[in-house]
Amino acid sequence: MTTPRIAVIGTGTIGAQTLWQLARHGADVTGYELFSPGHSRGAAGGETRLFRHIDVEHLEYLPVTGRSDLIWRELEQESGRTLRNLTGALAIGSTASPATRTALESAAALGSRAEVLSREEAQQRFPQFRLHEDEVAILDKGAGIIFPERTVRTAADAAVARGARILRECRVTAIDQVGSQVDIVTDSGTERYDRVVVAAGAWTATLLPDMAPYLATRRLISSWYLPRAGSTLDGMLPYLRTEPDYSYGLPTADGLAMKLGVGFRDHLPIESPDTAPLRITDEDLEPVRAVARDLFPLLDDYPMRAQAYFEAYTHSRIEFLREHPHMPSVFVCAGFSGKGFKNAPAFGELAARAALGLPQENDDAAFILDAEHVSRPESV
Repeated sequence: MTTPRIAVIGTGTIGAQTLWQLARHGADVTGYELFSPGHSRGAAGGETRLFRHIDVEHLEYLPVTGRSDLIWRELEQESGRTLRNLTGALAIGSTASPATRTALESAAALGSRAEVLSREEAQQRFPQFRLHEDEVAILDKGAGIIFPERTVRTAADAAVARGARILRECRVTAIDQVGSQVDIVTDSGTERYDRVVVAAGAWTATLLPDMAPYLATRRLISSWYLPRAGSTLDGMLPYLRTEPDYSYGLPTADGLAMKLGVGFRDHLPIESPDTAPLRITDEDLEPVRAVARDLFPLLDDYPMRAQAYFEAYTHSRIEFLREHPHMPSVFVCAGFSGKGFKNAPAFGELAARAALGLPQENDDAAFILDAEHVSRPESV
């Protein structure tokens, strides 16, 4: 039986994991990367990302995250690199919020792996945070920090070690289905493959215009805050705060600063990262600075650093993991914002098995592959 030729377009958060999974199956696979694995110009930068079991939107993700947890450990064992620091994280939210109620249901499902704290208990144990009167906190004991640039590079390196190749600094300009095969066009020429996986992040709608109606592409900002004079961030945990005051934050690896970010409504709509503004204004920073003032009594509210990143969302907030609407030999992975990084290993496994025509072994992830949630994002 002839081994199929497979291309993966984009070797970032999802693409690198897909490339590694395909290489584990012995596939003849080539990755195309606009920059180089582990770059900071898309969605995967920022030094730290949050790994959490507590979910605030869809309880169906609990077993998906559990599967990702196992694969993260497999990648660490195979590579010999530490990719996460699981010291725990907090989920904070108003008891009146539906998202907080979902988080509490998650905590109940996790059992002893999560602990629900009243506002008073949370303030006593974690005085670095200043909760509102109606808020509670959930300690997710198996949560913590993912090192994003390192994990992307590690998955890509592991794929190469198993026989994959990566074409770095290579822009794909067109993807065309020809019969049952697919042509990949770059400035260097055209290559034909049996199957293609597109994991191009915020560039997806640029590369595949037919995908534009399904996605909302955004520029978001991460900014880093130092403690006030005489204060430290000792004991600071990563956190996520639920809607309607959604924000998230993670201490830097050296514990000297706190990275903060806010949600979708404060992200700038863009057509493409290639044309999006990179300059960050004081007006852009204000929603994040408001979080620093509100939630963190020990933080200076003006950032020491800020950087723009680019992500794509779906209308349902459930990822687009399925064949292209008009090219059945092209499998599209898009719309991962919010759950993408922590679940990237499970998504990569799903995409790789789909590209190889193998049955999916993880029945708990079937809802992600279901076409019913895929819709145009006019109301996003």
